[in-house]
This record gives sequence, structure tokens and C-alpha cells, in this order.
Amino acid sequence: MTVAFAIGRRNWRGSAPLLWLIAFVLIGLPLLLVLAQAALPKLFDPTAPSFMPDATALTRLVSSPRLFRGIVNTILLGLIGAVVSTALGTVLALVLAVTDIRLRRLWLALPWIVFATPSYLKGLAWVLLMSQGGYLVYLGLLTPESASAFFGPPGLLMVMAFALFPVPYFIVRSRLQGLGGEFIDAARMASARPGQTIRRIVLPMLAPAIGLSLLTTFAEIVGDFGMANTIARSMNFGLLTYNIYAATASFPVDFAAAGAQALLLVLLVSGSVAATALSGAQRETRFLSGRNRQLVKYRLGGWQMPALVILAVLALGAAGLPLFAIVIRAFTVSLSDALAPGNFSLAAMRTVFDLGDVAGQALVSSFAYAFVAAIVAVGFATLFAYRISLASPATRMVSAGLAMVAVAIPGIILAFGYILLYNRLAGFRDLGLYGSRLLLVLGYAAAALPYCLIFLWAALDRLGASLGEASRLSGAGPMQHLRRIVLPLIRRAIAVAFGVTVVRSVFELPMSQFLMPASGPALPALIVNDFTQDRDAVACALALVALLAVAIVAGIAAIARKFRPFSKEAAA
Repeated sequence: MTVAFAIGRRNWRGSAPLLWLIAFVLIGLPLLLVLAQAALPKLFDPTAPSFMPDATALTRLVSSPRLFRGIVNTILLGLIGAVVSTALGTVLALVLAVTDIRLRRLWLALPWIVFATPSYLKGLAWVLLMSQGGYLVYLGLLTPESASAFFGPPGLLMVMAFALFPVPYFIVRSRLQGLGGEFIDAARMASARPGQTIRRIVLPMLAPAIGLSLLTTFAEIVGDFGMANTIARSMNFGLLTYNIYAATASFPVDFAAAGAQALLLVLLVSGSVAATALSGAQRETRFLSGRNRQLVKYRLGGWQMPALVILAVLALGAAGLPLFAIVIRAFTVSLSDALAPGNFSLAAMRTVFDLGDVAGQALVSSFAYAFVAAIVAVGFATLFAYRISLASPATRMVSAGLAMVAVAIPGIILAFGYILLYNRLAGFRDLGLYGSRLLLVLGYAAAALPYCLIFLWAALDRLGASLGEASRLSGAGPMQHLRRIVLPLIRRAIAVAFGVTVVRSVFELPMSQFLMPASGPALPALIVNDFTQDRDAVACALALVALLAVAIVAGIAAIARKFRPFSKEAAA
């Protein structure tokens, strides 16, 4: 009896060496190969491989004018873009939280719409809007000269700010959720004006959130591949992420330059993450208690209309104009004729739904890839997160930290690691996966895995330890407990992780570009390629259909979730 009890307890431990090995192969090994490539630039040289360390590739980052310019451009854009985006997001969060602004539901939905739109689609849309033959010139809102002036650092900075302000908005708004009305009431009793209250009371309380927003947005900008591969590329404004892709896509392939730049990108992003941890920007400060008063919002009065105009401009620049450009271009023949009556056509949409065309094949296959990747990622993440939840607190802490680090690593780094692993490393290279659909699905699953783990760990942490103890004492094994108790309780988190993985994979650009199957490109890669090859109508039609499909599925899920309590009550 004692032996059986000891075996039972041992089975309930969180050790899962096979799962750790799989996670290492999916994420850890590709990232390590990127670092090894940076330190050993001739490691994967096809003619004379060498294990000798060499700093030549690193010194080229400074000696090559093109590479050095890309580094400087990336850092400056990251710094200035982080400040501008954080300012936009903070102001929007404050306006919605402490004022009586009208049309509140519309402004609350705006950050989510912008956040859900992939960055490369925003970049392509702004090229359509601002080129000399673009829509804003056709409508007479801009002259060709002023439109040409847009294609430079100020224009790219504006697009970045419009694209990334939701990140600081979410961070600051979450901080404002617990801000009680007694703080502002005290300021009112002291005869403080609204501006003084915001400046002297609210903003100091938001300082940690603002700091976190700056660091997070900087990491987002320097690691973004969508903007770098679209609008920045059309401006001839070299950025670090695109230079990494260019080094791997050149002939002959320059893995040494790609590895050195990838190392620098990892240092920039990890430095931002480390600065976040060391600065205390994530420290927990509690404003919410049992004595909190309802927040009485400031009346804007005569400032109501100017505030609405400013928010309308933000909505137009961040969502309205880009979506307008994509929709119009999807239903027109040429960009130069714009809104001319004879220019409208369904030709591009027919191409998208033609399964005999590469566009129709890419649309169907990309959703299939995303669905299979979601099954793989969520299935593995559920099992892995559950086993880790049974482990010691130290193991859980290390696992969560590794997942957060993996989330922070730009997708282009992991994609580059997959090239090194399956196209260069002996043993893995012989599997013949490079250039296959299976490898692309594995790449999608690996890119989404850290997010799935975070979602599922958050759900598992809410379950009491007594549930597991009760199952163990009743003689059930860990897998029985998972199947009969845990899965029903965390099914909502599993559904969220599955949906996020599908959407993320459908629009995942780095993996789609780096691991393009021999059978044909996936949706994101085809959109970018078509745009650069004067097939922008088909590219916009593909983007529009994919966005609509995702929106329809999300809407159905939201409606089903809304009416589910009513169905339960009816059944009762």
C-alpha cells in the first residue's frame, strides 16, 4: 500500500522530459543556432564550414554603410516611434477613462480594430494612399509633390504611430481600471483644475505603465517585419529586420551577415525586456480597495467638439483610410484610375475565389495550415502547461520566464533559426522537411506556442490545488484528472488560444516568407509578393477576404458566447 501510494505521488510530479525536448526542438534549438551563427559565421558555410570564432561578420555591421544605416534607422525609429505611439495611446486612454467623450463605444473599438490588422497590410495600404497615383492625390487632398514627400522618415514614423498606439493604450488603460474616484475628488476639493489633476496626480500614478509602454513599443518597432518589408522598403529606408531577410534571400546566401544582424536584434529586444524588469515598470501598485468611489468623469464642455475631431482624425489615419484603400483597390482594375466608374471590376475577387489560381490556392491552404497549426500548438501547449502546473514552484517560474522571453523574440529570428535547423544542420537537414508544407505548419505552431502556454497557465493557475489532491486520493491518474476535471474547466482558455493561433497563423508573415513551401506561397507571402509585382488588386482582394473571414468567425463566436447563458437558463 505504501509503495503504491509513493508511485502514485511520483506519477503526479510535473517532470516531462519528452515534452521539454519537443519544446526545445520547436523553439530553443532554432534560437540557439541563430546565436551560434553570429558567433561562428562560417559554421554553415557550404564550401568550407568552420567552428572558429570570427568577428568579421560583426565588424561588417559597422563597416558596411548599408548595414550600419539599417541599424541606425531601426534604433532611431524605435526610440522616436515609441515616444509618439505611447503619447497617442496614453492620451486616448485618459480621454476614454476620465472624460465624458461622446461615441465612447466607437473609440473603445478603434484600438482593437487597429491591433487586429497586420502591420504589413497597413504598410501596403499607405503606399496605395500616398503614392503619386494614389487615392489621396486622385481625390485632390494632396498634390503629387506632397505625396512624394511622405515617403521618408516622417511618413514612416506617422504610419508606425498609427499602427502601434494600441499597445500602450492597452497597458495604460489597464492601469486606469483601478483608479478610484477619491483621488480626483480630493483634487477637486483642493480647487485643482483638470489639467493640474492629470499632470500632478494621474500621470505620476501612470508612470510605471508609461515606462512599460515605451519599452514594449520600442521592442515591437525594432522587431517588426511587416512595415520593414512593405512601406519602409518602398521608401528605400533600410531596417534591421528586412536586411536579415535580404541576407537570407540573396544569392549566394549570406548567413554570416544575417546571423550578426539577428544577434543585434536579439540584444535590442532582450535589452528592452531587461530594462522593463530592472526599472520596476511591471511592479504591482494597487489603487483598488473596498473604499473606492465611482470615478466622476470630467465634462469636456466646449472641448467636446475639438476632442471628437482629433479622435476622428486618429480613427481615419489608423483604420479608416487603410481599410478604405484595401477595399477600393480590391474592386478596381488600376490604381491610377482610382474611383472612375469604368475602373470598378470584380476580376481580382474572382481570382481569389478561383482554386485554379495561385491566389485561391493560397487562401484555402493558409486557413488549412492555420487550423492544423492551432491543433498542434494548442494540443501540445495544453499537455505541457498541465504537466508544468504539477511541477515545483521553481520549475513553474522558470517555464513562465522562458515563455515570456520567447514571446518577446521577434518572429523573424525564429524563422531564420528554422532555415538554419532544417536547411543546414546535419540530421535535421536529411529529414527533407525544408520547403515542405509540414515545416511551415511546424513554424506556425512554434511561433504561437508561447502565447498558448501563457493563456493556459493563466487558466490553470485559477484552479485550486485541492482538485488535484482529490483526484489523486480517489486513485485517478494525472491524465484522468486532466481529461475529466481540468479540460472542462479550462475549455474557454483553450478556445481562446485556438482562435488566437488560427488568426495569428493566417497572417504570420516572417514564417511565410522564410519557409515558403515549394508547392506555393502562403497568404501573407503572396500578398507582399503580389504587391511588389504590380498585382496589388489581387493582393488587396486576398487581404480583404481573409480579414472578412476572420471577422465573421469572431463575430459568430462572440454572439454564441453572448447567448450561451440564456441557452443554459432555458435548459434548466
